[in-house]
Amino acid sequence: MDSCFLKYNPKFDTSNRDEKGVITIRATKNNSHIIIEIEDSGPGIRSDILPKIFEPLFTTKQVGTGLGLSSCKMIIEQHGGTIGILNNPTRFSIILPY
Repeated sequence: MDSCFLKYNPKFDTSNRDEKGVITIRATKNNSHIIIEIEDSGPGIRSDILPKIFEPLFTTKQVGTGLGLSSCKMIIEQHGGTIGILNNPTRFSIILPY
């Protein structure tokens, strides 16, 4: 599970850009689940690739394996959870049993 949250993602590296983005992480719980939301202030994900982002080997980067999000999805599901995404702003929602 650590690799889903702690793995360095070059998408978040703003050191070579003029503008700095903001990543917001929220965590809440109810009686049976923990909900973790990760949101960024970037331009969003193009609508034509949004349905593909959890597919193994899918990438939009020239250097990348396309395994990051598919691996996270598999790990989260192995823990009985789900991961989903909303766009504009981009927000990943992870729901795990508590």
